[in-house]
Amino acid sequence: TTSMGAPDRTECVTCKATGSKYKCPACRLPYCSVACCREHKEKSCASKKEPEEKPPKEEPSAATEAPPPRPKRSFEEDAEDEDGARLRRKHLLAVASSEEIRECLRDERLVNTVARIDSTARAEQALDAACEDPAFREFTEKILNKLEEVEAASKR
Repeated sequence: TTSMGAPDRTECVTCKATGSKYKCPACRLPYCSVACCREHKEKSCASKKEPEEKPPKEEPSAATEAPPPRPKRSFEEDAEDEDGARLRRKHLLAVASSEEIRECLRDERLVNTVARIDSTARAEQALDAACEDPAFREFTEKILNKLEEVEAASKR
């Protein structure tokens, strides 16, 4: 909580660590890591209270086919959220220029997983399913670590 007694909007909803930089795409509550996000979605996310439908199985498209148009999702429509938790150009450049992350993206299966998450209207459920794959979890941890490096460097 803040000094005025109001809840700290950057406190992780799962582990209560301060300075959480990420938000649940379904309910917008803050979390600090992939592990906390996963636990939040399993135990307390407001989106879990809605009846769950399994996303339809999608076949990976051939490399020569154009990807289907991405559906609009509510969290993409916000120009900025109340805590300024959107990725900035410096974050995107750091991720795009990371040789370690680029190496992960040479794995066609991982690229197809990311494309499936990005192209479905039920991205949260597709992300949950993808997190069962150790290679995908390792990939997301590398991205989160790179983002933390950028933040640490900008505070020096």
